[in-house]
Amino acid sequence: MTILRFGNTTSQMTDKISDLVPRTAQLQDLFDTYPNGVRHGTTFMIGSFQGEAGSSLQLNIDIHNPNFMRGQDWATGAGVGGITKILMEGRGWTLKEVSAHYQTFLGIEHTPPPENPIKPELARQPEPIPIQQPEQVSAKKVYNLSTPFDAEYSYTDEDGVVLVSVRKYVETDSEGNTKKQFRQFMDGRMGLPEPRPLYNIPNILASDKVIWAEGEKCADALTSMGFAATTTIGGAGMLSDRVADKFDFSPLNGKDVVLWPDNDKAGHDLAVLVERLAKAAGAKSTVMLRAPFGKPEKWDAADALDEQFDVHRFIRQSESKVKKPIHLLDDSLNISKYFVGNAPEQQYLIGNTIPLAVPVIFAAAGDSGKGMMTLDLAMKVASGESMQSSFGGIVSTHGDAIILSAEDDKDEMHRRIERMDPLCKREHYPNNLKILPLPNLGGVFPIMQKIDTSYVMGEEFGRIYDQILEMQNLALLVIDPMASFVHADVNADPAAGAAFMGMLAQISTETGATVMVNHHMAKIKDNDPVTTPEQARNLIRGTSAIVDGVRCAFSVWNVEEKTGRQRCKDLQVTYSRNAVFDGAVVKSNGPANRDIRHFIRNPNTGLLEDRSDDIRAANSQMSEPVRQRLQHMQDFIAMMEREGNAITKGGAGDGAFDAIATSASGEPCVIALKEARETTIKNTITALQEAGRVNTYRLTQGGTKKWLGVTGGMLSTGEYEARTARENL
Repeated sequence: MTILRFGNTTSQMTDKISDLVPRTAQLQDLFDTYPNGVRHGTTFMIGSFQGEAGSSLQLNIDIHNPNFMRGQDWATGAGVGGITKILMEGRGWTLKEVSAHYQTFLGIEHTPPPENPIKPELARQPEPIPIQQPEQVSAKKVYNLSTPFDAEYSYTDEDGVVLVSVRKYVETDSEGNTKKQFRQFMDGRMGLPEPRPLYNIPNILASDKVIWAEGEKCADALTSMGFAATTTIGGAGMLSDRVADKFDFSPLNGKDVVLWPDNDKAGHDLAVLVERLAKAAGAKSTVMLRAPFGKPEKWDAADALDEQFDVHRFIRQSESKVKKPIHLLDDSLNISKYFVGNAPEQQYLIGNTIPLAVPVIFAAAGDSGKGMMTLDLAMKVASGESMQSSFGGIVSTHGDAIILSAEDDKDEMHRRIERMDPLCKREHYPNNLKILPLPNLGGVFPIMQKIDTSYVMGEEFGRIYDQILEMQNLALLVIDPMASFVHADVNADPAAGAAFMGMLAQISTETGATVMVNHHMAKIKDNDPVTTPEQARNLIRGTSAIVDGVRCAFSVWNVEEKTGRQRCKDLQVTYSRNAVFDGAVVKSNGPANRDIRHFIRNPNTGLLEDRSDDIRAANSQMSEPVRQRLQHMQDFIAMMEREGNAITKGGAGDGAFDAIATSASGEPCVIALKEARETTIKNTITALQEAGRVNTYRLTQGGTKKWLGVTGGMLSTGEYEARTARENL
């Protein structure tokens, strides 16, 4: 059977060119294509197919050798085979163009197809397309010092002496496509020095921190923003494992190195190699940046500058996410270098109440409305609106917020949001609020769990946390409640409590956000209500490691019924149980407003709202004599408490009326109260109790709760010491 062949395959044509074209003609084309190449005996050397001087690409040019025109690119590891490959790479030709160039030697002619005896008409084929003649094939552009260029970057030594210059050429083809070409020049010719230097060496040596970026344009963009930036010559096309020893990374010795690759695989792979070489050269630490979520492929530092991206914050947050090795044998941690300039001001999520970028415990009894308060806070943080109140303070930082809700499903969260935002302002928030009702999303997962004897981050949360780290504007992360997200006994095991608080501190530091965890307080007895922040702190459930391990804790607690009724009466609202609360910062490692705030539940939304100013305003409407009498009575109770002579409201021998009558003190409060009747004294004390300014306490654990003390006084803090009869004498 006869097999009809229709044309040549690529490999057949390549072999045909190598076999039929005279080797002297092939040599001449090689030399014309790469004028910067060097002949060394029977070997031809060039930097790469781009045409720069060098020795990475080596070809056999012995016309008598069977491996003629074959060789190796040592930079990439790729083999080179034949003049066809060389011309296609070096001149940008296609196989058809190479064939046309060598038409004379190949004897390419149009051969009519064989006649089909069954259907002769099939032999009538259209005329063949004329083969392009050699003079029609565009010649490969040759670059030299006289060629016009679009940009030039100089690599210098520490004294500013130019070692090599890189020129960029921007070309546009007939179809309007833009292509960039780079060529390196030294000593008046195309070539590279060895070792190959880093870019911007003088600034590298003068700085403790250096940012490596891919390409001179990116390095210059970072330099214009005040960073010491560098790059490696030739980018990913020149630096590989095979030629890494030709590059000099020694200027990075002792430096903190931040790597900013292009946002693609090639950029990441190059940055990984540079990171390894920087460490080998003695870099103190390295940090690999990742492009923020949503940035396009190939996004780089120059793009960031063009779009006015907050580069300083991006780098600062990325650095905080990496544990750096501690060096005690140099001066990097010395107080004279580590703490320089003005100390940064404390930033707040809620002005003078809840700090920013710290873990916070929010504690209250069950059914207090913790979830509503944190949802309200998250909505106000994301809304961007100024002068909004939350937790008794003004929201002072706006940004993205996330809520992880273990107990409330999507429908319940939707109802709450609708009650608080009936006008749907949330549809126009400038920031993101992501609410994760986990009952609808596959269930709750552990943030921390115990495996054997170690406490580790849960796998599912770890995947979510990687996404959280990509958010550049996160201000608040709410975890509601703590117990659902910790698979360890934080209530009884101090090690578990300390581990979880440490994990929260890491999260807040790495994200720059406040991490607020909703937590329960121990059950409060009706006959022993909380009256002070100190008492509230002691009732936060769990080991002391929980409170000790956070920077801030805020609590709310029910007030006594008579106090709640009085406040509702003053505000002219209907009293209901579980509607009147006090709250305060109960622990803070920094400056904070520790005043007790007064909350009343909004019957329409269910939210506890701060009504402290309204309550104070209602109290201020009383007459001046009444207000003065209240203050004098409070001062007298405080004086007796300090002296160790606590009194009761109306007891025989220890009552307030008798104590005032028998007191020889010349204090203004005693003088002002001397003329008051016993009924007036008792009513005044009752008014102070209803206002939350005075409470009753026990002197002993089993004693009667009848002794008067001011809020925040020595009886409330447990520091009271009663005077003995001998001391009275």
